[in-house]
Amino acid sequence: MTQKSFQVLLPPELDRELRNYFYFVAREAVDQVRVETSLSKEVFRLGEACEYLSCSRSTLKKFINQRGLKVSIIGDCQFIRKEELARFIKEFEV
Repeated sequence: MTQKSFQVLLPPELDRELRNYFYFVAREAVDQVRVETSLSKEVFRLGEACEYLSCSRSTLKKFINQRGLKVSIIGDCQFIRKEELARFIKEFEV
């Protein structure tokens, strides 16, 4: 079986828009996989906890310093248990 190929020439603006769209779709898919794989984790680094909570690092630091979110510190690394995040969220339910 012989494969045939063809080439499509697009105006530069359309080419740029399509490239941006495909980049956006790929980036969203990668971000979704990161979130889905983190859901099975029991312990998060701070950056992962930010992704899990959908908040910035500065907001997470406020939760730790001002709201009592518990962190484990081992050497230079800080970790938060998924169970602690769930407890913290439940504590502030309205």
